[in-house]
Amino acid sequence: MKDEPERRDLMAEQSHQPPPSVRTQRGRTTPYPEIASSSGDVFQVMSLDLTFTSGLGVYGDQPDTDRPPEMSRMVSCFGVNFIATVRFAGTGAWKIGWVQTVESADFWILYQGGGRAARYRTRLPGRIRDGDASKGCWYGDESRKKAKPGTVAHLDLMDDPNIPFHYPRHPGGPGLEALAGLEPAGCGGHKEFWTWLVAIRDDAAYQPPNVVYLHHMHWKVVFDGVIHGGPDEPTITFPDGGGVVLLGEGVGQGGAMPVFAGPEVVQPDEEHSVESLPDGQPQ
Repeated sequence: MKDEPERRDLMAEQSHQPPPSVRTQRGRTTPYPEIASSSGDVFQVMSLDLTFTSGLGVYGDQPDTDRPPEMSRMVSCFGVNFIATVRFAGTGAWKIGWVQTVESADFWILYQGGGRAARYRTRLPGRIRDGDASKGCWYGDESRKKAKPGTVAHLDLMDDPNIPFHYPRHPGGPGLEALAGLEPAGCGGHKEFWTWLVAIRDDAAYQPPNVVYLHHMHWKVVFDGVIHGGPDEPTITFPDGGGVVLLGEGVGQGGAMPVFAGPEVVQPDEEHSVESLPDGQPQ
C-alpha cells in the first residue's frame, strides 16, 4: 500500500466533488491522471460513467433470497451503474475491479390498520463488506479482472438496494405480534455505501497486501415513501430526494477505508425491532 505522503498527493489530485446530497449523473471520457503503485506498475482510468437514477419503486422480491415466502414485495431504488475502463502498464500480478462497503443503515417499513400502527425497523450497527464474491474482497466474481499489460479492462458494477415487506398484511409471529394483520403503509430511513475502483496485488487470500485506489464513490439510498395497496400490486409515491443520492466522488481513496475481509451482509448482521406508535399515528 502507498505510504502516507503518496496517498495525500493522490487525494490532492481528486477531481471536483459535487456538494453533499446532490443527485447527479456523471460521465467522463477524458482519461484521468496515471497512478503508479509502489512497485512502479501504472494504472490509468480512461473513462468513467457514474449513473444514478433517482426514485423508488415496488417490485416482486428476488426468488433466490432467504426471506419468508410471504415477504413477497420490496421497495427498491432504481439503482446505480458504474462503468469504468482502466489501462494497465506493468509486470505485476494485479486484479482490477470494484469493492464496496456498507457504511451504515437505519430503515423501516410502516404498517397500519384498524386504528393501530407500528414500524418494523432494521439497523446495521457496524461497517461490513458488501458483495457476493465467492473468493476475496470483490463486490462480485464478475466485478474484477486480471490486469494485462498494454490492455484496457472494462469493469461494471450495478446495485439496487431495497427493503422487503409483507403484503397484503403482516402475518405476525414471535416477537412480531404488534404487526399481525397490519397493512404496509410506508417506508423511511437510509442505506449508505462507499464504493472503490481499485487494483489489488492479491498474493494473500482475503487480505490484499498492496492496494492502489483509483477512484471512490460515496452514496446513499433515501427510503421515504407512501405505500398504496391495490387490486393487483402495491405502488409507492415519494417526495423529491427519494432514491439514490451521490454524496461525493473523486480520484483516490477518499475519506474511508474498505472492509476487505469477512462475509457480505446477511440478515443476522442486522438489528431488528418493532416500534408500536402511540394512538396508531404514523410518525
